[in-house]
Amino acid sequence: MKSIYLISLFVLLSFFSGMAQGKKETPKTPKDTTTIKLLNEIVVTALRINIPLNEIPAAISVVTPRQLTSLTKTIAADDALRLVPGVRIDNGTGGSRVHVYVRGQGVLTESGFRGVGVFIDGISINNPGGFAPDLYDVDWETVKNVEVVKGLAASLYGAGSTGGIINITTKDGGDKPFNASLYTSAGSNGFWKVLGQIDGTQGNVNYRISYSHMQGTGYRIHQAYMGDNFSEKLTWTPSAKLKITQLLTYTSYFNQNSEGINLGRYDTVGHTAANTDAVRYNEFHKTQRLTGATTVKYDFARNQDITVKGFMRFNNYRETSNNGDDYKPYVNPGISAQYNLHFGSEKVFNHLSLGVDYQSMTMTEHMFAVPDGNTIDNNRVDSHWSEQSFDINTILINQIIRQKSTGLFLIDKVDLFKKLFATLNVRYDYVYNKLDSASQSDSKTFEKPTFRFGLAYDLAKAANIYGSIGTGFLVPTEDELYNNPLQYGGFNSLIKPSTSFGGEIGVRGEIGKNFYYDVTGFSIKSKDEFYRYSVPGRGNNTAFYGNMGESNRWGVEAFLSYSPLDFLKFDVAYTYSHFQYTAPDSVNGHWIPQCPEHMLTAEASVKFLKHFTLTLNTQYQSKWCIQVDDSIYNHFNENGIIRSSWVNGFTVFNANLNYGWKLGNLKGDLGFFCKNMFDEQYFGFTEPNNGPDYNSFQPAPGREFFVSLRLKL
Repeated sequence: MKSIYLISLFVLLSFFSGMAQGKKETPKTPKDTTTIKLLNEIVVTALRINIPLNEIPAAISVVTPRQLTSLTKTIAADDALRLVPGVRIDNGTGGSRVHVYVRGQGVLTESGFRGVGVFIDGISINNPGGFAPDLYDVDWETVKNVEVVKGLAASLYGAGSTGGIINITTKDGGDKPFNASLYTSAGSNGFWKVLGQIDGTQGNVNYRISYSHMQGTGYRIHQAYMGDNFSEKLTWTPSAKLKITQLLTYTSYFNQNSEGINLGRYDTVGHTAANTDAVRYNEFHKTQRLTGATTVKYDFARNQDITVKGFMRFNNYRETSNNGDDYKPYVNPGISAQYNLHFGSEKVFNHLSLGVDYQSMTMTEHMFAVPDGNTIDNNRVDSHWSEQSFDINTILINQIIRQKSTGLFLIDKVDLFKKLFATLNVRYDYVYNKLDSASQSDSKTFEKPTFRFGLAYDLAKAANIYGSIGTGFLVPTEDELYNNPLQYGGFNSLIKPSTSFGGEIGVRGEIGKNFYYDVTGFSIKSKDEFYRYSVPGRGNNTAFYGNMGESNRWGVEAFLSYSPLDFLKFDVAYTYSHFQYTAPDSVNGHWIPQCPEHMLTAEASVKFLKHFTLTLNTQYQSKWCIQVDDSIYNHFNENGIIRSSWVNGFTVFNANLNYGWKLGNLKGDLGFFCKNMFDEQYFGFTEPNNGPDYNSFQPAPGREFFVSLRLKL
């Protein structure tokens, strides 16, 4: 039946194409930046130096304004990065709380993600240990483009970038002295969002200021979320040699935590069920964060420049659960400096960069015990937005965690005969961790050099060949480090950094003016992979981390974009992932959890009747396993019922209809979006859990409808 519906939709698409073809004057659609521009015109900034795409020896995906503005909800990364192969994003809430994996890196973190470097206008959101807690500071409605670098990038940004880089650039102000815009969206499960923005250019100052509020009740019980986001960006260019950019963001995000459930609860209650503890203990997360940053770029000679970036981040985080009421405020300053020198001849030209990154973090953690569930049940206030927690005087955790990291790096790019481009990245990282509590103190230091070397050969417009080899360095997060399986308190002495070695080879190009492709094959061998396990008899303190031997991750990533007519466009992103452990013998051949073998996103869009755009989208993922533990790898016993340890894959279909118009100086567009139009019931997210009840499964939303309106003056 779904196939019939899908065929009907594409017949409808063809009908609209015919209508557009039959018109005497066909309005031209602005094409994707990856298809209208030549490869040497697409300049990528994520690699710390501005490099045309045809000179980059790495797999790069660029998310363009067209892909971003086709969103109707604009609140989370899973929609924004839907057409990036090699990236999997789990959204377990329907809000902005996500887990991000690049080539399988970082799949086993309990919250946030690690191994992926994330930058907003050049400022890192990863802490000194390389952990990124969330993407709450990003309002996707204000984003101009996103560059995703896949593969071993620790030699560029340190331990936090072993899996890759997500480089987010927000919009600048418009050319006029004053512009104003309004965006609003509303839809299923109590969702609504509103954003207001003013921007412009006054002399040598460009500015943009925005504020947004969004909220939703969620599709599961106890899953409400609410967020506020303020963003200010000001760029002052007093001369041709000096450019100063000042940034300020404030984020407040609250989300109830419905947690994972076991299959028995899913069978009896359904896909809206929450974990029983989640409701009883009013489990939630609350984040408040203020970040200020300044970037200064000075060209002090024709071929020399220096860039200095500094930031200060204040974060107040709280998490309630049946474990306790946990407060983790921290202060996180950082600074980086980079010197660039360009010299050579037409035959051999050199771009040399030297730099240093430094940041620190001081976190003061206090966790208060909570009473038994019956006491809370009898006094609980049922509200989507309740921040009530019945703390008692017992203090479970009282400690200070300090982190510092320093990275020294060198980048050398050599252009040979305008066809061959060689790039070498070398970096040394030093990461220091210290814990102080009333009972004891402990410290742990990690340090390692990393490198990446690559070649890009611009054979022809239709065949730009690239390849690289490199190493990775991934350190434990603070949670993985101070959850000590041997005793209460102190650092986990059993865990150590994970290291990687691998490479990739690919080809990208343009055939004619309408077809773009990029295909990459990669292989990564890792030692001391992180894994999650439980220790019997430790009560609520059950999540611990260690190193799981070795793994081999290899696969293929492909992106195709085809625009046979100005008003018709097709995009396809496909990823094949073969991620397995190779040691120890007890898990040899076992697949890494949460890593589907196949992922596919296909999208078609057509413009018709001048103002309308119809976009059809399908997303497919194959099955994946929830746990590497040999005792439950293929099945487990839940209350006498034999369950499969593999999660079924899914296929969902989405449709978006947009109407764009202009009335005098006022521009606008109205969008209608149907997500999961066939109401597929599936699990969108799982996490390893080898406890007795296997609360590992988080159901995904069913059919949802949204409407949005954009106005720009």
